[in-house]
Amino acid sequence: MDLIFLGIALIFIGIALLGLSANNVQYGGVIIVGPFPIVFGSSPDMAILGVVLAVILVIFMLILVRW
Repeated sequence: MDLIFLGIALIFIGIALLGLSANNVQYGGVIIVGPFPIVFGSSPDMAILGVVLAVILVIFMLILVRW
């Protein structure tokens, strides 16, 4: 249980440090809901990187389900 709280605290600290850093920070991410990826990003480059990551994750997930 302590590790869960530590992980959540580290996420919030990371977000706070990101907000305090320079204004030229780019971010992006992928949320996998079932087989469907949801991609977001602050710039088109990060969104494209997120799509590539989503495709890799979906392929990896399909490989694991087959085995």
